[in-house]
Amino acid sequence: MMHRLILLIPLVLSLNISCKQGNGRARTTETVQMDSTKAAAEPKELAVSSPFPDLGPDFSPDGSQIAFYSYTNKDYSVSRLYIMRTDGTELRELSTRDTLGFHTEPKWSPDGQRIAYTSFLETGARMMVIDREGSRPQKLASVSENGFHMFSSWDASGEGYYFFHWPNNEGFEPDAYYAHGGKVIQLTHDGITNRPQLASNGSLFINKIVDLEQNLFDKYILDPGSRELQKIPQLEGEFISGDRVIKQKEDDQGTTFVLEDLNGKDLKELGTVPYSSLMFSRIGPKGRFVAYNTSFEDGAEIHLLDARTGKYRKLTQNGE
Repeated sequence: MMHRLILLIPLVLSLNISCKQGNGRARTTETVQMDSTKAAAEPKELAVSSPFPDLGPDFSPDGSQIAFYSYTNKDYSVSRLYIMRTDGTELRELSTRDTLGFHTEPKWSPDGQRIAYTSFLETGARMMVIDREGSRPQKLASVSENGFHMFSSWDASGEGYYFFHWPNNEGFEPDAYYAHGGKVIQLTHDGITNRPQLASNGSLFINKIVDLEQNLFDKYILDPGSRELQKIPQLEGEFISGDRVIKQKEDDQGTTFVLEDLNGKDLKELGTVPYSSLMFSRIGPKGRFVAYNTSFEDGAEIHLLDARTGKYRKLTQNGE
């Protein structure tokens, strides 16, 4: 079964869903071009150094911390969850009490007290939640015993959550679900729906796969009650943060981040970085910072762009 999972991982990664799993990871914090004239509230020029990729940065609701996941061995079979301050300091591992599976895509609860994530096992994937101190890991709702469950979005109350699930078979045939109070409701039945996300205005956005190999999908707003769909053809960004989305424009100079509203209207450019094929681009709750990670070819490091100054900084620095 594990060999099938490993073959599936790159395919799911192409939809901005990264996975992979261990222990004994050595990390150090290095000073990189420290500028003592910067205000204390601004990110410092520090980078957490390790030999393995770091992925999936997610801002805490108050913007003071970033959770992410990181591979911990050379064959990329193990990953764990970490938290650091937004300036790259005070790094700590979150998942020391959950040593099963490889952990991916942490998501802060609305009150900032819990973090949900997905843990991939040999026979499927489970949704988990843990408190911000790394204690009391718990399994969340389940659709099937050995199916693949992947967390996408808390609801506004922080007690319910939207996720997607696909059966443990040869293909990737996901559908969207909502869980609350021990009850699980299936929202779609087409086998092509993934990543449900709740915006701050209450709209539930979903992706529907058009061509999996080409990483093509359409975006819709789904009414959970009537199940009616409204296509949003202009929306290009992937991760919704409140009522804003970040999209990426690539050219010979690198990647420019553009802020979109929920209808896909361009609001403003936030800055350009000299990298391409970026992943997990998210804007912070106050709109000043964009967190992203570079491609595997560029070390899969987590960076922070200051939209006010247009400057970017490495929060993690990877390589042998």
